[in-house]
Amino acid sequence: MKRCSAVVVMACFILFEMSGAACHRKGSENTESERMNHSEEAVRMETGLPDEADETPETVKEDRLDWPEITENGVDETLFLENLDIDVLETVAAELQALVEETVEEERENPEIVLSEGFVRVFESERYQRVVEMGDSAMKPLYWIIYKSPNAGMYEYICAMALYELSGYDFLRGDGSFSWANSKEFVERFNEKILAERK
Repeated sequence: MKRCSAVVVMACFILFEMSGAACHRKGSENTESERMNHSEEAVRMETGLPDEADETPETVKEDRLDWPEITENGVDETLFLENLDIDVLETVAAELQALVEETVEEERENPEIVLSEGFVRVFESERYQRVVEMGDSAMKPLYWIIYKSPNAGMYEYICAMALYELSGYDFLRGDGSFSWANSKEFVERFNEKILAERK
C-alpha cells in the first residue's frame, strides 16, 4: 500500500513538474513574442514607417471606389444603372426622406429649434448616421438621387452632405465656407474632382 501511495505521489510530482515547465516555456514564448512586437514597433517609430494598420483615410478613400460612369461628356446613365445597387438606393432614399419629413414636422411643432439647435442636428440624427455608416455602398445611390432630382431642396442637400462626408473630398474655400451652395453645385464640384483625379 505504501509502495502504491509512493507511486501516485511520484506520478503527481512528475505531472506537476511537467506542467510547470510547459507553462514556463509558454511564458517565455509569449515574452519572446512581445519582445518581437516591441522591436518591430521601435523600428517603425525610428524609421518613420507607418504601422501596417495605419492607412491614411485619404489613401483608403481613393482606392475604394471607381467612378467610370462620370465622363468628360457627362454621366453615362446606362453604365451607372448597371453599377447601381437598387436595394441600397431604396434604403438610402427611405432613410433620408423620412429624415426630411421628421425635420419639417419637428420645426413646425417647435420653430425655436432652428435657432436653438440649428440644422446641424439633422447630421447628428440616427437616420443620417445609418446612411453614412453604410460607407461606399451608399455613395453611388446618393449621387444618383442628387443627379436625377429636378430639385435642389433639403432632401438633395442632405444627400449631398452625406456623399461629401463619405467621399473625403475637400470642397472648402480658403475662408472655410463650402464651394457649393446647393446639391447641383455639389455634383459639379464632385464631377470636377473625379475627372481631375483621372488625369
